[in-house]
Amino acid sequence: MTTFTITMPRALDLIAALEFPAKLPAPVDCKILIFDFKSSSLIEPFAMLMISSEISRYMHEHQDVEFKCSNYMHMSYAGHMGFFKSFGLDFGKSPGEANGSSRYVPLTIYSTSDIEKSAASKGIEIGDEVETISQQLSYTLCHIKEGILFDTLSYSIREIMRNVVEHSAASRFGICAQYWPSKNKAEVAIFDRGIGIKKSLSQNPHIDASDDKRSLNYALMPAVSGKAFKGSRVKQKGHWANSGFGLYMTNRICRNGGTFFICSGDTGMLLTKKSNAKRYFSTNLHGTAVRMVLKTDQLSSLKEALDTYKNEGYEIQKRYKEIINIDPSSASLMLSTDFDLSIWGKILAALKLRN
Repeated sequence: MTTFTITMPRALDLIAALEFPAKLPAPVDCKILIFDFKSSSLIEPFAMLMISSEISRYMHEHQDVEFKCSNYMHMSYAGHMGFFKSFGLDFGKSPGEANGSSRYVPLTIYSTSDIEKSAASKGIEIGDEVETISQQLSYTLCHIKEGILFDTLSYSIREIMRNVVEHSAASRFGICAQYWPSKNKAEVAIFDRGIGIKKSLSQNPHIDASDDKRSLNYALMPAVSGKAFKGSRVKQKGHWANSGFGLYMTNRICRNGGTFFICSGDTGMLLTKKSNAKRYFSTNLHGTAVRMVLKTDQLSSLKEALDTYKNEGYEIQKRYKEIINIDPSSASLMLSTDFDLSIWGKILAALKLRN
């Protein structure tokens, strides 16, 4: 009987989470699979979601393989957050069981149908129900119900959750978050096993969403939602009408000192405001995962920031004529420069549009 041991790294962070799927052995070569946490001393929200989901997926697909964990008893924080029980190890709390505090939101699984049913029972829009959940999560993290931090967290969580509910076709999704006041840092991770960005954007006839890399570039542009393009048959009304600005606005908020990461299919993209403002990663993910890192000491007024980003978004949308046949290289250029309108000459040349 072949035993295979995966030694988990010291830091279970973004990079470790992205590298983890490739470490899982081919089932033909493995009858017993052991995850050894002896060296692990740090685990971040995104890694909790992605690694636990990958272990669960592998276990479901290879039920003839026996799974074990070793040297994990020192990881009380991960246990409390619901990491281990999420894939069946009886250690710590179950996902969503911990009450949360002024510093963290434990690994929590939401059902999209439950959200829809709850909205219907209250006679409200789904967007209003999502906003209520996002405000509850934000309050759990920062323990205040007003101010720049609460507003920014609520907005960012709400927009990503709306994107999952409206576009992913996922039956459920996971959220995990942590706020470190001493580091002026907050991390929010959201993960779903839905149809992915590429398939979602395939509804838009004006873009070439033929691969995951192009699709990610398009998804973060203003008004490129699968339901917000020119000529869409979906005509939503009211203040939750889908404008396609959610991912665009959220990635810009996060890049103000922090980072925004999104992955779907075979591609991941990390956006910052540094010189290497955009980095790609090879991934293997059925669904979509988002990691938002906010530098809480660099947040400006949310209203002012949103007004600026929205006006620039409308200007971008106007310039490329409502997303008709925009090419992927131009979308990539806009993201790399964090939508710097001062380089419009270069962008327009790439797009071959007239002033």
